[in-house]
Amino acid sequence: MVITGQSSQIMMGETQVFDSRSDQVATVVIAKVGSVLTQVMTLDSVAMSSTSPVPTPDVSSAIGMKLTGTMDLDGKVATSAVTDKMGATSTSQFATNMRSFLPRLKLGATSGTSWVDSATSVTKQNGADVTTKTVTTYTLAGDTTVAGARAWKIASMSTGKVTGSGNQQGADFTIGGSVTGHGTFVISLTGVFLGADLASDVNMIVEVPMASMTIPTTQKQTTKISKLP
Repeated sequence: MVITGQSSQIMMGETQVFDSRSDQVATVVIAKVGSVLTQVMTLDSVAMSSTSPVPTPDVSSAIGMKLTGTMDLDGKVATSAVTDKMGATSTSQFATNMRSFLPRLKLGATSGTSWVDSATSVTKQNGADVTTKTVTTYTLAGDTTVAGARAWKIASMSTGKVTGSGNQQGADFTIGGSVTGHGTFVISLTGVFLGADLASDVNMIVEVPMASMTIPTTQKQTTKISKLP
């Protein structure tokens, strides 16, 4: 899959906009065991580039990351864990992406049918432990044609909250805010994930009591996921 995106951030009146690209190859194995499905996703390779002034992170540690979990037949994930190539639990952004990569589906859905899913992720960002809780409503918006084959379009709308805390240079800080998102997933009639166009907005307040500072931050991101040939 190829993930391309554009991000913008407004902090203390300054705006930064940058483009990014991530080429990822992942192996996904799903098997039916009784009334549930087992899922194993392994990140085989990653390559990243970005116009951000912040150096591109070292992605070598992400290669070999593995998600293992179980899900219901409709795609609702019951349990999941992401580990690095050494078997240690991972809370990196790659772990979050692996958990949210596939949309939840609904068995027997027809055009116009909606269903709801929720998710919680914990990541480390700039020295902070950040928890994001979201509720997403999916709607089967209709069908389309990809490379001459029919596929389903699934629209998504999500809302959620962001909370976190951390310490930088001896100063404690807290994070609070909201997140909204929308997008469209394309799934073949045989259940193959073909791509997605996604957008999200995050409005956060960073409080630094020691310095009596309140820092509002707005982040916007658009993402396009394309299946490799």
